[in-house]
Amino acid sequence: ATRAGDGAVTGAVLVARDDRELKQAQARVRMSDRLAGVGTIAAGVAHELNNPLAFVLANLDFALEELEDVEDDDGHLGADRLAELLRALVATRQGAQRMRQIVRDLKTLSRVDLEANSTIALPPVVDSALNMLRNEIRHHARLVRQYQQIPTVRGNEGRLVQVFVNLIQNAAQAMPAGRADDNEIRVSCTTAADGAAVVEIQDTGDGIADADLPRIFDAFYTTKAAGIGTGLGLSISHEIVTGLGGRIEVASVVGRGTTFRVVLPPATRPGAHPSPHATPNDGSRRLRLLVVDDEPEIGHAAVRTLGRDHDVVVVHRGADALRLVAHERFDAILCDVMMPEMTGVELLDRLQVGHPELVDRVVFMTGGAFSPGAAELLARSARPRIDKPFDLDEVRRVLGAVAAAAGAE
Repeated sequence: ATRAGDGAVTGAVLVARDDRELKQAQARVRMSDRLAGVGTIAAGVAHELNNPLAFVLANLDFALEELEDVEDDDGHLGADRLAELLRALVATRQGAQRMRQIVRDLKTLSRVDLEANSTIALPPVVDSALNMLRNEIRHHARLVRQYQQIPTVRGNEGRLVQVFVNLIQNAAQAMPAGRADDNEIRVSCTTAADGAAVVEIQDTGDGIADADLPRIFDAFYTTKAAGIGTGLGLSISHEIVTGLGGRIEVASVVGRGTTFRVVLPPATRPGAHPSPHATPNDGSRRLRLLVVDDEPEIGHAAVRTLGRDHDVVVVHRGADALRLVAHERFDAILCDVMMPEMTGVELLDRLQVGHPELVDRVVFMTGGAFSPGAAELLARSARPRIDKPFDLDEVRRVLGAVAAAAGAE
């Protein structure tokens, strides 16, 4: 402000700063850092998928040839050949389960911005990060896990996976590749004296100099060589953890290694007891199931796997499902979420209007809600969900619970 001799204000200067471009630039750099990290993870994951995929395809080719021979030999298969065929199929199933877990871990990381905070068990989250970095870790160090029973925490699962991916990847990169037998990454889960959940990641790498320690959580600060990282990984991890009411502690000795300690408050106060839940029915009663999925092979698989215990009817469009439920009774409806003509949630809305008694019998099937729109659809529906590829025991458990809740048992 400018004033006259008598102190009266005669003018004013207003200075304004538009920092939108700066914030947009910062957001772009953060996204670039995340994409670079995802690219590194993707290379390792591709290797992890190719290994089981190689023997899965080889075993399936072997099984097909054996079955073709059986057909040529009028249905005869010796005991030795049958035993070998069974071994091949068991190994194939195990390989497919490995690939399913890898995909589930990636889906968890992809949901960073799509899910609200929920109650989370930390050991599976840490395992997801370790699984995605398995290929990188094994070239740098031995992995040691030490998990105790620890309290659950409140948080976004995808964001917490991102934290542990950053910390574990830093630990691996602190040690030279090709000397795995000489180095170690130790991951432990413990409970602090005040009841907090603690995850420690300890490496035997180069360590961090005392002069660098106060700045390691600053944005864009890095001690890595040029071209390796942007200096945002620890800054983002620190932001995520403190946003959940926790903290990240670090201790390091040059030449001996570094320990990062993630401390998060428990989801429930010590002494609090969770509300009891009814034990779901095991799904042993024969049910009449309607499967709605636009992928024909999903329908065929549902008939093969569930048809032994239940009566399964398959349709590929929401409109066909509506026509069926108008005059036929179903104990449960397994419905895909993302279908081209009518989504699963749109079908649920139509049932709410025309057949409200069926709403509680709907179970969603999803291969992954990767867009904000798809995630919002699932959140709005508040219905049980089964992730593809299916775990048959999980499907049976969910069906039993839904049937019991709907009064079908």
